[in-house]
Parts: sequence; C-alpha cells; structure tokens
Amino acid sequence: MDYKEGVNMKLDENLATLKLNRFMRTESEILLFEKALKEIYKANDYRIIGQLIDVLEDETEHFEVMWGIIHTIEYLSTNSPYDALKIQVNSIPDNNENCREWIDIIHYRILNHDEYRVTFATVLKDVNKEVQKREIAILNDIKNEDPEKFEKKVKEVLTICIAE
Repeated sequence: MDYKEGVNMKLDENLATLKLNRFMRTESEILLFEKALKEIYKANDYRIIGQLIDVLEDETEHFEVMWGIIHTIEYLSTNSPYDALKIQVNSIPDNNENCREWIDIIHYRILNHDEYRVTFATVLKDVNKEVQKREIAILNDIKNEDPEKFEKKVKEVLTICIAE
C-alpha cells in the first residue's frame, strides 16, 4: 500500500468514526468524535466535505461539539471555495430532516460571508436544476424566517444564480 492509499484509508476510518459517534451520548463517543475530526482537519482535503455533511445530526447530545464539523467544512473550503461549495451544495440531502438545523447554519454562514455568498451564487448557477431548486427553497425559507437579516442577501444570490 502506498502513502496515498494509507491516507485515504485513515480518512475513511475517521469519517466512519464521526458517523458512528455523531449522537455523542457518552464521554467516549465525544472523545472519539473530536479525535477523528482533528485528524480530518489536518488532512485538509475539501473533497470530503460531502461526507462531513452526512455526519451532521440535529439530535446530537452535544451541539457545541458538532459545531466542529461546520468549522472543519469552512476550513477545508478555503483553498478552493468554488469546488468546495459545489461539493457542499450537491451533498445536501433532499430529505434533510435529521440535519435541517445544521443545513440552515451552513447557509446562514455562507449568506453572511460576502465572498462566499457570490461564489455560492455562481455554484448554484452551475448545478443541475433539481439541486438548484432545493437550494432556492432552503434560501427562501431562511429569508422568510428572518427577512430583515437575510432578504437582501438571498435576493443577491438568486439574482446571480438565475441570471442568463
């Protein structure tokens, strides 16, 4: 086995550890989750963002520890924001009931970041229509929940994303 295969296997193991321990019911699960997330952070590979989104869970016992996933996604996105956001958008499940709060948080943070908001709009312009439709519905929900804070930002994204 070469170095790259070993790194990929370790990433897969760490991602499986996150998924298995995402509810964080015990101290042991929290420690395993944090250790795996630290290793993933160090790997610095934006291509695993979709797998990180799959770990998000609203019913976790330790919401504050789950924030580490959000911070890791943001960190992994810094080297290639367009590609990272494209993976992110394509990875959000259509049925996101178990992670809807986290999906909203991801979108709040994108909408509140000037550079990422524009990049996000460009990504939405380039994805398939079903993904675009799902994302627009999420954005409209966010706008309707807090129009004072998000109406202008959502409008900016939609203006770019639907422009021909």
